[in-house]
Amino acid sequence: MLARLPLVLQNYCRLDIKNPILLGVSGGPDSVCLLDLLSRLGYRIVVAHFNHRLRAEAHEEARRVGDLVDRMRVPFVVGSQDVARYAQIKGLSIEEAAREARYKFLFEQAERLHVQAVMVGHTADDQVETVLMHLLRGAGLDGLQGMAYR
Repeated sequence: MLARLPLVLQNYCRLDIKNPILLGVSGGPDSVCLLDLLSRLGYRIVVAHFNHRLRAEAHEEARRVGDLVDRMRVPFVVGSQDVARYAQIKGLSIEEAAREARYKFLFEQAERLHVQAVMVGHTADDQVETVLMHLLRGAGLDGLQGMAYR
């Protein structure tokens, strides 16, 4: 995987190794793995963590991510929002509200920091979930695909 990743990042994601990337890191294995891989490849990374305030352990996760990036000497930005309240106000499901709030934070930080891209790690299960969501929403053939690289 590590041998193929530089080609994917250059050819499909069109990333320049010289320009910084904002990487959303939840603290889960998918985003921590992506952080490790990008770091090994020499990409300039700014880590962003968003606390949805949905679980009691969320503050501890944010601290662990902060400790990890501190040891790696990687710049770190943190955001937080009461997503349950936001979902209630907007009439959204918790999942939709969390996604909306998280990506709003990530793209605001990306603009502020002048990075070339925002990256997030996903598992194969996340891809399947995306296809199922598209199907349930009535997507045509074009919508029956997972997340694109870009």
